[in-house]
Amino acid sequence: MGTDKKNGDGVRKVALLIETSNRYGRDLLYGVRDWMREGERWAIRFTEQGRRAPLPTWLKDWRGDGIIARVDSPRIAAALRRTRLPVVDVSAERFSSEFSRVSIDNAAVARLAAEHLEAKGFSDFAYCGDRRFLWSRQRGAEFKRCLVAKGRRCLDFAEKAGAAKPGSDAEIRAIARWLNGLPKPVAVFACYDGRALQVLEACQLLGLHVPDQVAVLGVDNDELVCELANPPLSSVQPNARRSGYEAAAVLARLMRGEKNAVEPTHQVQPVRVVERQSTDVVAVADAKVAAALKFIRQHACEGVDVGDVLRAVPMSRTRLEEKFKALLGHSPHRQIVQQKIARAKHLLVESELAIRAVAEQAGFDNASYLSVAFRRETGESRYAYRARQRTRR
Repeated sequence: MGTDKKNGDGVRKVALLIETSNRYGRDLLYGVRDWMREGERWAIRFTEQGRRAPLPTWLKDWRGDGIIARVDSPRIAAALRRTRLPVVDVSAERFSSEFSRVSIDNAAVARLAAEHLEAKGFSDFAYCGDRRFLWSRQRGAEFKRCLVAKGRRCLDFAEKAGAAKPGSDAEIRAIARWLNGLPKPVAVFACYDGRALQVLEACQLLGLHVPDQVAVLGVDNDELVCELANPPLSSVQPNARRSGYEAAAVLARLMRGEKNAVEPTHQVQPVRVVERQSTDVVAVADAKVAAALKFIRQHACEGVDVGDVLRAVPMSRTRLEEKFKALLGHSPHRQIVQQKIARAKHLLVESELAIRAVAEQAGFDNASYLSVAFRRETGESRYAYRARQRTRR
């Protein structure tokens, strides 16, 4: 089909084969909508559906200009190939895609998770994935790599294929048996929020307290799911809305015949960890270090320094430095800076505040101090980070 042709009304017709049953899918759709508001209007065709649903029957006879789809299997890929239309794949389910692809950076998701849980002071970690899915295996491998590189231990949930029906009571009992054999306290990273809910249910079966004995972190930050969890679930927030926006931009170029201007794969970075009760814990055995970490978490963005920490938790500065480096691998000052940078990242992505105001609310004396610290901690400028990460609304 000629890629720069429009229908008789001068409007391109685009099919969105994306689930509406979860927040990630809906945010992808919002991202497409965001691009349309800034770019050209499309005539959209989509059907409410769940993840990995069969392709809609209307696709076979549909006469359109382009498709954005979750290409989760060779069967779906073959059907889309037969349309001879430009396609953008927004799935990370397969190692490679014959279509242009925009997807989440699963390694970056795992690094955020490891950073969040390690900062809590845990010595033991575990990953509860689902080996059916490539993205789950990728997250697990990178999570373990990050922790092992720092001398930490990470244990995997090694379920047998077909041993229990996905989502069944038998699967939850299998997770419970695995949890029961883990050292405590332990920080568990689950491959997505649904798996994290199973981990929480397994903890309830065993009478394990969350987060003191088992801290649990999911992925997707589906707010309804996370708030319904008991206790409320902490979760890595991907940037699906940005992914949808980028996918729409790529499809627009493909429909204009600009295939050479499109990268085969574009990975979108996650935004942050949204902390709720399931990881709201300090897991270090040393009571004074735990108290210092709690003080820093509560007050870092108020402009406190190490002297303020020592007034709250009296001891010598040398002793505090030694304890932090032995238990956490870095200084109290570095812990304060990391907490402030985390706050700055959140404000840069999810607000329109000027950089000066971001610096003030994150506890930096001025924008220049924020600039230096931000580049040192992240390797990029605050402006570049905002441009790359910010969700468009």
